Amino acid sequence: MSFQLILPFFPEELRVLLLDPSISDLMINGTTGVFADRGGLVEHIPLSAPYTNDRLQAAIERVARILGQDLTSQNPILNTRLPDGSRVAVVGSPSSINGPTLTVRKFNRWYTSDELVAAGGLPAHVRDAAVSLITRRKNGIISGGTGSGKSTLMKALLDHVPLQERLVVIEQPAELRIAHPNAVRWEAVEAIPGQVAITPSQLVAAALRHRPDRIIMGEIRDECGYDLLQAMNTGHGGTLSTLHADSAIDALDRLADMALSARTNLDHAFVRSQTGKAVDFVLHCERDAAGRRRVRELITVAGYSHGDQCFQTEDIYRASAA
Repeated sequence: MSFQLILPFFPEELRVLLLDPSISDLMINGTTGVFADRGGLVEHIPLSAPYTNDRLQAAIERVARILGQDLTSQNPILNTRLPDGSRVAVVGSPSSINGPTLTVRKFNRWYTSDELVAAGGLPAHVRDAAVSLITRRKNGIISGGTGSGKSTLMKALLDHVPLQERLVVIEQPAELRIAHPNAVRWEAVEAIPGQVAITPSQLVAAALRHRPDRIIMGEIRDECGYDLLQAMNTGHGGTLSTLHADSAIDALDRLADMALSARTNLDHAFVRSQTGKAVDFVLHCERDAAGRRRVRELITVAGYSHGDQCFQTEDIYRASAA
């Protein structure tokens, strides 16, 4: 089990929380409080045995070394993963004022699309429409806020891609469990002593030389949006990626903005036109007030209207406000 790598460095009460399958995110705010996300709701977890920031800092430094990185006052930010894909994020001294901040996003299990439908977060007809688009090699974006279920939905939909297809999966950090036998998994990494940075943009460019049937991008960040648009617009259908956004339309706007940030010399309308041409559909996820994850929108994209200065879209599904 992945957590066995790091458990020995933490107090007993924190070990129990790390192993608790009902917790999806564990947040340790130095010695000022421990919080956990259970079922989409964040709760404070009181501890009976206090610990010091020095002990927490020492534990995190050991975890960083186990995972091949160093956490120091010159390098106080850590973003890495455990072997099962669970994410480990740290901000240490001197940036974190009240002691090191540690957040662990756990991947207790992945869900099938049938399970998501049964749980009520994904209507069956929306699942079927999305699978049809993916099967027809349409390019799609799964958008949403942090913790809205984007990666979970992507994995469930990728299960419907024919197993004989070759996938190049690019992530930062790697987390998806891909069942396809002809899938290669690449991970973008940040620069650390002795290792140069390998960016998502570099990996997208490399993917084009490895005969992919589909390029799967774990999350679009910054300038790699431009490279992904180019891949989509040069015959690489069936591309699927996630993106942080507030709505399906906002996802298109953000993708265009990220692409433009990489090529500031390009015309704004041209980049938006390229975005409308590249992306065929957007699924938008959200976490509602009760903490439940659900798909809120599915839209298809027909292009970009220069006259109206807007994307041409059609609503396939829009959840009620309740």
